[in-house]
Amino acid sequence: MADTSDPPGASVVTLRGRSSAETRSAVLDLIRASGKISRVDLARRSALTEPTISKIVKELLSAGLVVHAGYAESTGGKRPVLLKMNDSGVYALGLTLDYHRSTIVVCGPDGTELARVSSGGTGVDEPPVVLDRLAGEIDALMTREGIERSAVVGLGVASAGRRGFPQGWNVDASFFGSWEPFSVEEELAARTGYAVVRENDANCAALREFWVSPEPHRDFVTVYVSHGIGAGIVINGAIYRGVSGNAGEIGHMVAVPDGRLCWCGSHGCLETVASPRAMVEQVLADPALRAAVGVTARTPIREVFQRLTSGAVTRDEGVRAMLDRAAGYFASAVSDLVNTLDLDLVVLAGPGLAGMEDVFLEAAQHRVATTGFMRELHPITVRLASIGSETAALGAASVVLQRHLTPHRTGPVT
Repeated sequence: MADTSDPPGASVVTLRGRSSAETRSAVLDLIRASGKISRVDLARRSALTEPTISKIVKELLSAGLVVHAGYAESTGGKRPVLLKMNDSGVYALGLTLDYHRSTIVVCGPDGTELARVSSGGTGVDEPPVVLDRLAGEIDALMTREGIERSAVVGLGVASAGRRGFPQGWNVDASFFGSWEPFSVEEELAARTGYAVVRENDANCAALREFWVSPEPHRDFVTVYVSHGIGAGIVINGAIYRGVSGNAGEIGHMVAVPDGRLCWCGSHGCLETVASPRAMVEQVLADPALRAAVGVTARTPIREVFQRLTSGAVTRDEGVRAMLDRAAGYFASAVSDLVNTLDLDLVVLAGPGLAGMEDVFLEAAQHRVATTGFMRELHPITVRLASIGSETAALGAASVVLQRHLTPHRTGPVT
């Protein structure tokens, strides 16, 4: 018999008082997160009446978003019909646009990863060169998987950067200068033929955690570390973006008053002391650290970072002291987030944590446990992402799927 038990930690999601579109979207989220669920359990977990749930489910069935999935065990009466997401005929692509590495994923309508390919990042190549290469790799991946173009609802791109007007996305000019005025969406759409939507990589990582969570209503923050540091804030199942779409830029919280000049124009930002870029710069500027890591002043940034995070190198006293200092600044920022937003969950993610996850995780857990203002009122969990370093690529595909399935949730992305 099919199992209708709720996922671990599942609880009631109060949907009363929301608009019809919000309610429909939230019910669909519950179905997706549950895998299989009956109308009775949907009513119980949403705090909606069974007639309301029946009406919404009828709409979802008619739209082809949900299908029947067998029967649950009888509890004395008629066996409940199970519902699940329609997992056929719809696909979404996700792409990370990162300095060191790009990853392309194909996902089904429930966000399940079906295929993946990784290649070189943007590096110092000009945008047209990078997009030509990525478009070719996307085409090759789709051909290999035998997926028809008409079945793809869109391509999501996860990228660092901030929103601005009138240029759109203004990316860190210190290593993405030529990308700032470049229209990635239009140019990539022209090269691939897919509808392209671009989203901040931290938001993508947060949305992916939301999609794999058994509690789709939960409020939490994902702190994403790549070349820089950002945070994706999820409130009631939706990304919170702020007035200009730039919420979560914790990399530009002041960590060291009157500290080093940051590319943003401020001094002492968290990114100047705790980002992978900052640590690489410290290694390259210090002869003792260079010797410990086994690099020279001319070693490429990518190689310095790879060597810096290898197990043997991190055992060096000087290197470990540097990592501990960076982790301490990082942990303070995490604690500030917890206290500001009254969080009970923070997720750490991103390729910039590769090789030093434990150092940063332990520092953040310790700081929250000792300085979290609400620690005596409720548990506060700090953990690593459930999917690993490629969570942003999968999240980019989830952005596309969420716009397709529950369009009110993500809000404007372009």
